[in-house]
Amino acid sequence: MILITGATGNVGSQIVDQLLSQGRKVRIFTRDAAKVVAPLRYRVEVALGDFTQPDSFASAAAGAEAIFMMNGALDGGLFRNLLAIAKDRGVRRIVFLSSLFAADSGSSIGRLHKDKEDALLASGVEAAVVRAGGFMSNTYQWVQSIKSEGVIYNPMGSGAIASIHPADIAAVAVHALSGASLSETIFNVTGDTLLTTADKAVILSKVLGRTVRVIDVPAEVAVEGLKKNGIPPQIANALGESYDAIRNGRAATITDTVERVTGSKPRSYESWVREHAARFA
Repeated sequence: MILITGATGNVGSQIVDQLLSQGRKVRIFTRDAAKVVAPLRYRVEVALGDFTQPDSFASAAAGAEAIFMMNGALDGGLFRNLLAIAKDRGVRRIVFLSSLFAADSGSSIGRLHKDKEDALLASGVEAAVVRAGGFMSNTYQWVQSIKSEGVIYNPMGSGAIASIHPADIAAVAVHALSGASLSETIFNVTGDTLLTTADKAVILSKVLGRTVRVIDVPAEVAVEGLKKNGIPPQIANALGESYDAIRNGRAATITDTVERVTGSKPRSYESWVREHAARFA
């Protein structure tokens, strides 16, 4: 049995699908059973609970051989408590979805993830960390402005990143969750093509059949917009730091992890856009 947290998210849902296709037994930890839609709810176990209710997590972890965990908004103390609970329940392996920024000590987002990585690696449970960045699904943040104006407001300048399909992140996580042994502890995953926001706009224009323009904005303006939309100031400011890192070329990294682990090249950005084009119509 493998326990998946964040199972209804972009990556977690892909992990569930891929594990089920392998014939693995899956349990989903969620606070809202309604999010587990049919027919999926008939193929998995559903454990109701919340990370802030450790007893519910303890019940969900019982009998699980491995757990997939995400950072979310967990503070370090709570995360460590959950690790101790998992170990006490006999969980053999934990795979943690982290960020490529964890390698950058100057990044607030990176430090938050690195703290949890360190806690996991010191927990005494067999552990693997999947560091990812630039999810292709982050394109959803442009849905409204593309729909209403045909515009992407871009705080990243001409900075490029090798965006990655959530299914490819999931494939590496599934390898780490279900493999008999782990040859690596940290998996740095990226796509195989560096793209600027302008490059993505060209691809979106092609697939959507309408012109998508890019308007550059200062990172500070984007951060204020996030705050006005309800993003907590600490998270908004940390995202602003990541915009600057991308703008300055510090996130222009390509790894071969996906192909090396899965045997297949990473999916392209165009393929992701085609899969989800209806969201932008």
